[in-house]
Amino acid sequence: MTNTLPTPFVDLLSSRARFGWGGPVGTQRPVTNARYEFGGGFPDPASFPYDALAEATARMLKAEGAQALTYGDPQGYRGLRELVCHKYGLFEGLKVEPENIIVSNGSGHALSLALSAFVDVGDAILSEAPTFSGTLNTIRRHGPQVLDVPVDGEGMVTSRARQRLEALRREGRRCKVIYTIDNFQNPAGPTLSLGRRKELVELAHEFDTLILEDDAYGELRFEGEHLPSLYALDGGSGRVIRAGTVSKILGAGFRLGWLLAPKEMIPAFQGFLFGGGVSPFASRVATYYLRDHLESHVALLVEVYRAKRDAMLRGLWEVLEGTDAEISKPEGGFFVWIKLPAGTDTARLLDLARQAEVQFTPGPAFFPNGGGEGFIRLAYSYEPPEKCYAGARLMARAIMGSGLALRHR
Repeated sequence: MTNTLPTPFVDLLSSRARFGWGGPVGTQRPVTNARYEFGGGFPDPASFPYDALAEATARMLKAEGAQALTYGDPQGYRGLRELVCHKYGLFEGLKVEPENIIVSNGSGHALSLALSAFVDVGDAILSEAPTFSGTLNTIRRHGPQVLDVPVDGEGMVTSRARQRLEALRREGRRCKVIYTIDNFQNPAGPTLSLGRRKELVELAHEFDTLILEDDAYGELRFEGEHLPSLYALDGGSGRVIRAGTVSKILGAGFRLGWLLAPKEMIPAFQGFLFGGGVSPFASRVATYYLRDHLESHVALLVEVYRAKRDAMLRGLWEVLEGTDAEISKPEGGFFVWIKLPAGTDTARLLDLARQAEVQFTPGPAFFPNGGGEGFIRLAYSYEPPEKCYAGARLMARAIMGSGLALRHR
């Protein structure tokens, strides 16, 4: 007898579970078990501080004992919240208090908490196009109307955001949330310029909306000027909610993130959490390690990821120079964004990349309302520099072999 998966449960799904059901999945990739893993933004495993983490864990258990293994503060381990405050002061000169922070199960969960607190089914929100596919999936589950705003070399095009907001006002509606990745935007790579940061905060005040600032990569700046966050520019007035994480500066397996917001707003998020805090044990381990190693470890990671980015770009340009391909050079973060040469056959590209065992993410995964067929994202974060270089050359050759990438020299 053949066993079949029961399907009646589909009729019982909640409305939110139905949103996005059968839609695009951001983690889908064209190659599996690839020799060159450029598909996902996985942190560099060689940089994980195994021995120092073991030592920090032992120190933490000796100091805190049973407290580390029981329920914790619903807002999150205070030591970690104090550490986040220290991090903001160290890298940005931004003064915040532990009461402004609520700990989450990674930054994706933090973003979901913010959306749950402020977005109802049918509400309008603004999102960059392209933007992170994982957050797009989370947004879709909340059932809003997603209005896309293009991205250029200075980040979100705020003049287009204004047009969206004005159109909603004429309809008697308003935008609930503007979602942006302002540093080393995933996937396109630009950093939101200072002028546009100021304009975006002004728009939030003028149109009575909120900005959800996703800053997963802010510490990983290779070059260029550190710019004030949207949260800092707003002065903590309540127009900006900022999400952060230790995933990129320590390890994604900790599953620790947070929201930074006015303390009066914290209960709105806390209502969607249950039980005794998020991962009290992992929070303590991360805190005990980062208290002693935060600045030095981030400095190490900046050098590690800069070398990977440079190796990938070198490999790509050695093959694609002279074509009409457009390749981003992000000032930090994990990703390179490529506008494919005109006439590229993307189905052929998938086949050639599969043969070369190169993993990548096609552009359509990153667009809220369709599009992106002429783009791909490559992640340099996981592989060592020599594989970033070699795999990038193979990927570039696949691009050359999949269409009309004509040299102009």
